[in-house]
Amino acid sequence: MSADSIFTIHRFVIPVKALNLPIYLIPFGDIHRFAHLCDVKKWQEFLDWAKRKKNAYFLGMGDYDDLISCSERQALTEVMFHDETRLTLEELFVSRTEKLCKEMGFMRNKLIGLLEGNHFGTFQSGMTTTQVMADKLNCKYLGISAFIRLLFIYGDRRFDIDIWAHHGKGASRLVGGSLNTVQQMSDCAEADIYLMGHDHKKSVAMKTKLMLHSSGSGISLSHSKVLMARTGSFLRGYVEDQPSYIARGAMSPTDMGVIKIELTPKRYTKEDKNLFYIDIHASL
Repeated sequence: MSADSIFTIHRFVIPVKALNLPIYLIPFGDIHRFAHLCDVKKWQEFLDWAKRKKNAYFLGMGDYDDLISCSERQALTEVMFHDETRLTLEELFVSRTEKLCKEMGFMRNKLIGLLEGNHFGTFQSGMTTTQVMADKLNCKYLGISAFIRLLFIYGDRRFDIDIWAHHGKGASRLVGGSLNTVQQMSDCAEADIYLMGHDHKKSVAMKTKLMLHSSGSGISLSHSKVLMARTGSFLRGYVEDQPSYIARGAMSPTDMGVIKIELTPKRYTKEDKNLFYIDIHASL
């Protein structure tokens, strides 16, 4: 099975230290770390900030390196390499993967998982560079698309939110079109947060849904927030005297970096019962 078509489900437990204290979810991806247009300074700034961020958890959205694209992997399968050539390629995969894992080492135990992207290397064993990263960073390999339940534990209380994360598809020039693709995910599954990377845009939208609940002999009404977002990139589009597909296509430059999602555990009382929920906010 191709790694860029694997779907997974995952549960990740987050202990709640105190109510009304934000827990941060930081999706990151489309780094293209060793590409000549990767903004390494911006990436290092993000790492320095993330190391200091308290109560933060991370979710990898794919394309960590700028290795081999889908079409290039297809071409490579049709070429008969000498053993030494294959070994040289795998040594490159290993060295880059180890460097990325070293840079991201502080995320260990706070990394919810790593999605696969379009750009990754494949070893003769069949493992991808992303699978090796997940193994080294002790986190879940999530495939191209994952349905994730974050389980929050506060004393003897349990409450959760669901995330559907996909590396992404589509390349709309307009922000609305980009987010429309994310919103279409809600046609397929019920979640609280829908995330995509891939198109390098950084954008956030929120909507509210009405929900009915059984309440004694009757029913009650509540409002539920739904977050949709594209999660950004660290790949520059316009650099003087440097070629890029962004410049060739006269595309808009993107606001590099990550989005930040606040998940704040809260409590309210209704009919003499303590009810708990996660309040969701996001910023660019």
